[in-house]
Amino acid sequence: MGYVAVTAGEEVIKRAEQLFEKQRTEGSSDDLGIDQLDEQLSRLTAQVMSESGLYAPRLAALAVKQAQGDTIEAAFLLRAYRSTLERYDETITADPREMIASRRVSPAFKDVPGGQILGATKDYTQRLLDFALAETERTDPTGDWDVADAGAPDRLTNVTELLREEDLLHEPDEPDIEEPTDTTRESVTHPPARDAVLQELARGETGAITALGYSALRGYGQVHPTLAEVRVGRLPVRIEHPYTDEPVTVTHTDVTESEAVVPVYEKREDPQFAFGYGLTFGRNERKAIGMTVLDASLQLDSEAEPAENAEFVLDTIDGMDSFGFIEHLKLPHYVTFQSILDRIRSIRERQGMSEKDSADTDHETPPVAEVSNDD
Repeated sequence: MGYVAVTAGEEVIKRAEQLFEKQRTEGSSDDLGIDQLDEQLSRLTAQVMSESGLYAPRLAALAVKQAQGDTIEAAFLLRAYRSTLERYDETITADPREMIASRRVSPAFKDVPGGQILGATKDYTQRLLDFALAETERTDPTGDWDVADAGAPDRLTNVTELLREEDLLHEPDEPDIEEPTDTTRESVTHPPARDAVLQELARGETGAITALGYSALRGYGQVHPTLAEVRVGRLPVRIEHPYTDEPVTVTHTDVTESEAVVPVYEKREDPQFAFGYGLTFGRNERKAIGMTVLDASLQLDSEAEPAENAEFVLDTIDGMDSFGFIEHLKLPHYVTFQSILDRIRSIRERQGMSEKDSADTDHETPPVAEVSNDD
């Protein structure tokens, strides 16, 4: 594809960037602070962290502010920053069973070990505008009740362990590799290993994950799972101490985990449940659930439906790829369009279009800025 650069366009581009920044700060309201974004719009920053593959709440808030709320642009900024960081060490593989859950719901079982924990959610309330939020005075919606009074959340037994104990859960095939794939450093090859699939899904654009997962539920696929559980909590991150080689907890990350089961009655002598999994940074339940649907769908390894085709799914869900291809359409395409225009006119002439039709279409091309071809 031919691209051209507009002559003397550097100053114009600089002014356009300044105007973009001016739009962010113009108006009578106070400038939005990083702390406000981090504390009050944590769902937004969680989405950006998940899609960028970097757990850094304040940097995600900064990226959201700089991008004026554009989540894909913010994730792009954070991915670009991540690429500049030096990798000092690798963590010990995190075990989700160590998660300290602040929210845990199981649509599959009413009574589960540890019980249902609704946590902070509006899943069971009506979606009505709360005009009280338009008031400037800050109020405590919990009244005299302090969330801290509930104490520290308990560690919970994973619901799917109940199915494993009865040998009702078919575990996905483990990849025959010595080291896990790192898709941030190695290109994904097809057919991809499941660890590569989960990495790409975890960094996928939330809307794309939701849409493709929904396509399977709507009949463009064979997977309509039951959620074993959805959990939100804090997961310890550990490394080996450089001197003692003992595991040391260096920080905790907020994560959302989802597990789903799909009944499989055919093609196996022993009927069991297939298994789908999803885990994201921060609280992003919708994306984690979409991941479980796509993980289970991609294990079918079929080209019959979009959600079951790994190459289609993984090439579509990456927000940076889709962002780049869609956004690049706004850039100058003068050379390619002129070529297409000349080709169409030539075809019409060879087909002997009428003089009237030719007069309607053979008008002069609107003048364009002087360009220099950089091809």
